[in-house]
Amino acid sequence: MKIDDNIAKKYNLTEEEIALTMSGYVPLTIKANDFFLKEGLVCNYIGFVKKGLLRSFIYDDYANEITSDFFPENTLIISFDSFNNRVPSKENIKAIEDSELMVISYEKQKELYDKIPAWNLICRDLADFKSREMIERANRFQVMSATERYRALCKEHPDILQRTTLGSIASYIGVDIATLSRIRRNNRF
Repeated sequence: MKIDDNIAKKYNLTEEEIALTMSGYVPLTIKANDFFLKEGLVCNYIGFVKKGLLRSFIYDDYANEITSDFFPENTLIISFDSFNNRVPSKENIKAIEDSELMVISYEKQKELYDKIPAWNLICRDLADFKSREMIERANRFQVMSATERYRALCKEHPDILQRTTLGSIASYIGVDIATLSRIRRNNRF
């Protein structure tokens, strides 16, 4: 893993700051069906997916898993509230496939804030980006039909459709498996 040149340029990171940043990240391998984070525990790491696929989910009142996000290659994994506020997570994050991550601990991240002032701005911008993603997802549930949400998933993340279960996809777009089957049957691409 290396810091994207655009990020380094945008935040005026020096070679020394880039090296210090990278020294805080360590590799982590997670086997399929193992957890990156379990509900009720405090999130102690931010992860960057190098290889594999993970998903976040909660349990509804009937103990059904409701998928809230997928984390394919080149995405950031964090439970913001838990990580930043040191509170127990309300979500689970689990590997769908054997996955290779680069992770940084809460303590190392705090060191970066102190040693590299730009990291405060980088993390604020990342939080803003993730907030916009969550708002967009909430808006989709308000204004799009289940079929439109499925089509958007197909367009934006066609690889995920081949890599996860129909149950995870159905819960992600907010329908049951029977409804997803009807949507798929009527939307052959």
